[in-house]
Amino acid sequence: MEITIVRQENRQYFEPLMPGQMWEWTDFVLGAIENGTACGVLAVQESGSILEILYLYVAEPFRRKGVATELLNALHEVGQLSQMDGEVCQYILGEETKDLEACLAYNLFQNDEEYSKIYEVKPEDLSEKYFMRPFKGGGRILTPLSKVTARMWNQFLDRINALPKEAGNTPQLDSMYLYDQEVSFLLTKRGEAIGCALIEKTDDGYIFSYFCLLEEGSPMEMMGLLKASYETLKKKCKENDRIYINALTETVEKMVLQLTDGKARIMGQAVSRHYVY
Repeated sequence: MEITIVRQENRQYFEPLMPGQMWEWTDFVLGAIENGTACGVLAVQESGSILEILYLYVAEPFRRKGVATELLNALHEVGQLSQMDGEVCQYILGEETKDLEACLAYNLFQNDEEYSKIYEVKPEDLSEKYFMRPFKGGGRILTPLSKVTARMWNQFLDRINALPKEAGNTPQLDSMYLYDQEVSFLLTKRGEAIGCALIEKTDDGYIFSYFCLLEEGSPMEMMGLLKASYETLKKKCKENDRIYINALTETVEKMVLQLTDGKARIMGQAVSRHYVY
C-alpha cells in the first residue's frame, strides 16, 4: 500500500472518494493507493497547533484491511514533522459512523466527554408563524457576514476566545469566509458584535455551526438572531436540502424545536476524539 499527498497532478484519481466542496475546505489531503487503485482519502485542516480531520473515507472493497490506519499513521508523521500538538476528529455518532468510531478508538484517539444533539431540519419544517414579526432589537442590529468588516470579526473572535472555559463550548472559529455570507449573521450594538449565528454551506444543504450571545439578551432577541438566518435559508434552500443543527445548549435546542414546530429530527450526537503527541 502507498500513502501519498494528493496534489493537482494526481487529484483526479481521488476526487470520486470525497464530496466536491470538501476539497475547498482542506489544507491538505492524504490518499491511499492499493494495487494501482485510489482507495482512501484523509482530508485535514490546520487549526492553530492542531490538525483537524475533516474527512476520512475508504472505498467499500478495501475496508477492514488497515487502509484507514495507514492514513492515520501518515498523518502522525506529518504532524510530528510539522511540530503540531495533536489531531482532532469531530463527527456525528450514528450507524453510518460506527466504523470511524471503532477505527479512531483502535488508533488510540481519546474520546471527549462533551456531547450535544444534532438535528436535521427540512426547509418545509421551518415554522411560518415566526417569520411574520419584524426584528426589534432596541438599538441592536442584525448584520449579514457579507457586510461585516475584518476588524469587527477579529474583535468578535477575541471576545469569544476570552470566555472562561466553564462558560461552555467556546470553539476556535476560523475565517468568516468559511461561513455562508448571506445566511450567517452577527448581532451588533454600537458597531460591536455581541452575538452570532454562523452557517456553513455543504453539498446537501447547510450546517448551523455556532450560535451565541455574549451579552444578556431577551428571548425575543435570541429568536431574532436565529430568525434572520432562517428567513434567508427559506429563500435559498432547495427542496432536497437539509439543515443540520448542533444544539450545543438547551436554549438553542428549545429554539430549534420552536422554529420547526417540533418537527426537527434528532440524527445523533456530536462527538469529538483527539490524539495528543
